[in-house]
Amino acid sequence: MGTSTIETTLVEAGLRAEIRLLGQLLGETLRAHEGLALYELEESIRLRTKALRQEYVPAEEAAFVHELDRIPVDDAARLIRAFATYFQLVNLAELERQARSVLERGDESTDLDESVARCIEYGVPAESVAAVLERLEVRPVLTAHPTEAVRRSILDHQDRIGQELVRLRAPLSARERDRVRQRIATQVDVLWHTDELRSFRPRVLDEVGNALFYLERTFFDTIPEVQQQLADALTRWYPDIRPPDGIIRVGSWVGSDQDGNPNADAAMLTQTLHLQRRSLLTLYRERVRALARDLSQSSGLAAVSPQLSDSIRRDEVELAEYAGTLNPGTVDEPYRRKLSFIWRRLGATLDDDATAYRTGAQLAADLDLLDASLRGHQETAVADGELLRLRRQVQAFGFIGAHLDVRQHRAVVQAAAVEVLERLGGGLGQRAAATVSPPPISLVASRWSADTGNLLATLNALAEAQRVAPGSAQTFIVSMTETADDILATLFLAGLAGLHDLRPDPPRSDVDIVPLFERLDALERAPATMTALLDDPVYRRQLDARGGIQEVMLGYSDSNKEVGYLCAAWALDRAHESIAEVVAGHGRTLRIFHGRGGTVGRGGGPTHEAILAQPAGAQDPKIKITEQGEVIHRKYARPETARHNLALVLGAVFEHALMPAEARRPSPLWRQAMDVMAYESRSRYRALVYEDRGFQAYFEQATPIEEIAQLNTGSRPVSRGGTLAVEDLRAIPWVFAWMQNRHLLPAWYGVGAAFQHFTQRPGGLDCLRDMYRNWLFFRSLVDNLQMVLVKADMRIARQYATLVADERERDRVFATIDAEFQRTRDAVLEITEQRSILERQPSLLASLHLRDPYLDPMSYFQVRLLRELRRLPGDDPRRPTHLQAVLRTINGIAAGLQNTG
Repeated sequence: MGTSTIETTLVEAGLRAEIRLLGQLLGETLRAHEGLALYELEESIRLRTKALRQEYVPAEEAAFVHELDRIPVDDAARLIRAFATYFQLVNLAELERQARSVLERGDESTDLDESVARCIEYGVPAESVAAVLERLEVRPVLTAHPTEAVRRSILDHQDRIGQELVRLRAPLSARERDRVRQRIATQVDVLWHTDELRSFRPRVLDEVGNALFYLERTFFDTIPEVQQQLADALTRWYPDIRPPDGIIRVGSWVGSDQDGNPNADAAMLTQTLHLQRRSLLTLYRERVRALARDLSQSSGLAAVSPQLSDSIRRDEVELAEYAGTLNPGTVDEPYRRKLSFIWRRLGATLDDDATAYRTGAQLAADLDLLDASLRGHQETAVADGELLRLRRQVQAFGFIGAHLDVRQHRAVVQAAAVEVLERLGGGLGQRAAATVSPPPISLVASRWSADTGNLLATLNALAEAQRVAPGSAQTFIVSMTETADDILATLFLAGLAGLHDLRPDPPRSDVDIVPLFERLDALERAPATMTALLDDPVYRRQLDARGGIQEVMLGYSDSNKEVGYLCAAWALDRAHESIAEVVAGHGRTLRIFHGRGGTVGRGGGPTHEAILAQPAGAQDPKIKITEQGEVIHRKYARPETARHNLALVLGAVFEHALMPAEARRPSPLWRQAMDVMAYESRSRYRALVYEDRGFQAYFEQATPIEEIAQLNTGSRPVSRGGTLAVEDLRAIPWVFAWMQNRHLLPAWYGVGAAFQHFTQRPGGLDCLRDMYRNWLFFRSLVDNLQMVLVKADMRIARQYATLVADERERDRVFATIDAEFQRTRDAVLEITEQRSILERQPSLLASLHLRDPYLDPMSYFQVRLLRELRRLPGDDPRRPTHLQAVLRTINGIAAGLQNTG
């Protein structure tokens, strides 16, 4: 990769320099290990594709593609790896740039500070701010959805390169600069020789290990730092208010998402909790040991509280044997001595000894004694240091780590409820009574059918987890919820495992049962479903036991796949608004759970803007948001970007709850416009995807969906029904396939027709422009579209269309898609009043265009290799080589677009 690879339109010199350096080092690696001829061929291909981007000539493209088709498969595979590795390095440099930009902003301009300052502008009184803070709750939820195409080993090498880039920015001597450059060169060399493809599909346990990596590396330290940012912002703008700890917590589905994944079972749930607990206790011991080294105050020079002294005396009795091993000098160093006993009890907790802490609250109480003693003796600065960080960590994580959510399909729940009732000899009428007074029944999995046995064992594991660490696994999500009965059936089964007792006053429950509304009809019925649920007297007892909080999850992926981007976005917004009204009308509190994916085709996009764009009437400040795949790495791989993203989310939830509703409430005219456009968009989308006779064949042949099914990205299968039919396919591979062939169809198809038809009405265009300027929901929707329209490329998409065997059908379907794409682009330009897409975001546009000369060759190669692979007989010995090359193009294109599914 030569120095000419950098687009001058990228304004940030530091980023340009780092990409140039990494490109040079990759070029050196290619020349050293693959030869000058391959390096020069790679440079020639890059320059040819760049020239085609600058001036497109169809005949030249055809000649170029013909030349690429003649390159031997082995050489093509090495070229693909070269382009893919370049993208890995570009992504790394951009990630480092983001981390650097956060640091360069300084402490005075944090996102949280800006959010709190805007509340002053809104005229929000201090008592309203304090009330929101008492209820504020933010929980990013890590999922194991298979959208991270990059191996952990590759990410680890990238991280090491990133660390060296940080060193390179510091003032260095010429000799030390050369050493850093050589270390980066070595890592690039190792990266080149590390296979980016997984040999085997990841196990659930591998996914658990990946989640633990982020828990230990970033979340553990980042959450207390964001808490401090909030405290600092409040001190500046609302000086009499101190925020409570524990506002941000981490959730996870990794190891507990059982919907469609037979590898995630009750045993895996228990093992995941055990691994998280051990990891966390080990981290606490490390931090306590470090604190003990620091807090060396002598009792002869610094007084301590009587409560702390009494606590140390109790420890000396209860841990007498250990006390005898301590350095005698600690007798006069009370803080250090107390921390030594805390360290020992944490070790006992790891080993489950009699002297163990039983709960995180007990550890927190011991740390609070240290804090109170320091503050009571004019050592506030010491208390506000590492001790405060540790106290906040204990408050956020307890002995739990990430709070696990179990997810299971409604069909499994309903079948299990029927099976249990049949064995009890009763029917549906008996279920309500059995929910309040659960009968004794075996929870041993082997005594039931496979699915029912695992479900009962899982509920039993949840109950056991609550006994060991309350709150560690207390959420059960029912996917594809259709009616209130799906939730009531789950409540009945939960009672059999002892997860609740609704008879006494007050009732007890250790589980939140969460409906997940995903399909359009379920979203439209959601208010009626919630009304029926909250009117049920037994379920009201359940909510009484859970503090009156009803969690509801909205599924973006399946709704988008079913009815398209525009219709799904509007259906989700309306459902959220109506559900909030129902819950508030019943005197309950809503915790909303957004199942947003990484791509716009699955509800993704900038999270901060999406939160601010929530319905004006949905102001309960409790939110959960799924984070998955490549999005987790992009947001949380670096402490700086993790802090930035968590602060953005926290600030947006805080601001949304306090922003005057009238500033965000859409006019009736705007709502009518969305109703009309959602219907038109849905009709156009479904006419192609579900009703067009040639679409299924086009999809299977013009995308690498069959090959994606063979890519080892996750432990869960790509299809619910075992086929590649659109109806069976999961939303993630569905979007992944359309990303690969540059159609990006799920993220925009149907929108152009809806916009265009509305603009043809009298005053229609003026209405849409007004909506874009003044309605956060619509602006977010359109701005997400702009990113998609830049990443989509109908010229490259046309190459994939040539894979469709039936030429007549191919031309017809592609022409339909291409025409709708042009309509969508033109309509967005009209509404935003721009001459070109992303005109107002030149840096983002430049970053995306930087990638084209490297993306295009991989697309050309992928089309060629797919064509050749599909022509080879099943027993042809060349198939494995071709398949591996195709899989490398899939990884490379995913890295280039920074999106999978």
